[in-house]
Amino acid sequence: MSIFQLLLILGIVLIAALAVRFLPGERSLALKRIFAILFVIAAVLAILFPNVLTTIAHAFGIGRGTDLLLYVFIVAVLAFAVATIRAKARSDARVTQLARAVALLDARNREQAERGGESDRTS
Repeated sequence: MSIFQLLLILGIVLIAALAVRFLPGERSLALKRIFAILFVIAAVLAILFPNVLTTIAHAFGIGRGTDLLLYVFIVAVLAFAVATIRAKARSDARVTQLARAVALLDARNREQAERGGESDRTS
């Protein structure tokens, strides 16, 4: 095993560990851990045995293992982009709901304050 392969493996393990640790959502935490472990195993095997990746690529009718990795990476980036856009839209909707609720509470507080001021003046 070369130093570069060792560094790649360490980097992949570190990134997967950080992703599992800092990504929010207790509901899907077990699923995230399973995918992270599978990703690490697949990445380490691809680094240690690059010819196996080429064999898998040939089984799918793809010429080289690097091309297969590129295609999988493109699909993964697109899936990540869609998930990020959807998460941002949900977050924006929550912020809008909060802003409306705060505005309504503020209006009610002002209205109550004005009524309280009027009753003090009339007595």
